[in-house]
Amino acid sequence: MTIDPALREQEPHGTALFPLRVHEITSDVGVVSRVPPHWHPEIEILVVTAGAAQFHLDGQSTAVAAGDVVFIAPDRLHAFTAKLGTPFAFYAVVFDPIFITSAVTDRLQVQYLDPIFQGEQQFPRVISSRTPWQPAFKAKLAAIRQATEAAAPGFELVVKAELLLAWATLVQHTRQPLAPVADRAGQLNLVKNVLTYIRTHLDQPLGAARLAKQFAVSESHLCRLFKAVTKTTLSASITAARVSKGAQLLTSTALPISEIAIACGFSTISYFNKRFKERLHQTPTAFRQAARL
Repeated sequence: MTIDPALREQEPHGTALFPLRVHEITSDVGVVSRVPPHWHPEIEILVVTAGAAQFHLDGQSTAVAAGDVVFIAPDRLHAFTAKLGTPFAFYAVVFDPIFITSAVTDRLQVQYLDPIFQGEQQFPRVISSRTPWQPAFKAKLAAIRQATEAAAPGFELVVKAELLLAWATLVQHTRQPLAPVADRAGQLNLVKNVLTYIRTHLDQPLGAARLAKQFAVSESHLCRLFKAVTKTTLSASITAARVSKGAQLLTSTALPISEIAIACGFSTISYFNKRFKERLHQTPTAFRQAARL
């Protein structure tokens, strides 16, 4: 089954006592935006298992393909796009930094963890399959994936051990000073704030003019900046967020579809049906019925 990444992102990344989860995603070849722009406080290490895509991190783009590994630090705005018809699948190990944080301040914390967590150093955004040490690094991620799938007694110990070994590999081979980004910080924060506003005001009229007024910028500047950072248009992001919210309500509530359409900001149920089918390739009614099977 093809899974909409925007829906998957709503799920918690593990639990309070075990804040790690492995996500498996096969993206929809019928859309360009495979993972909509978003961010989260967890670290994400992603392994591309099939196809190819463009990886967008804080407005900078890198091509990735099967076998590549992507590292995403906390609170970094990221997204993936791909050409229509091009497959793109991956699994991602997503975890709260506290999962590998030392219980007390020690050498491990000060020397190998804090510089990354505090933004003083960084790991490369993409570790190519052509990198000599990458297969050994990827094997540790595969071990985490296998252990979480099997969930045998003590698998949590295996997961944490392999994650620390993977982190050590990154430290040994790739750690580097963080590139200056102060000049982009304000732009990235504006885009994040716009995305947050969209997702929390879906039942209200939204558009470039309204959002520009809300954030005291010109409409043309907002549209250009949003496209430059997210690699998608403002209107497409609004529609995607509304459809994703609609899908969530269809599966988690018994609300009539007409009420869901209004709650997601669609003026008519027919327009909701049209946009929903464009995005998820089935009507809201069919989607709800399939979710109940």
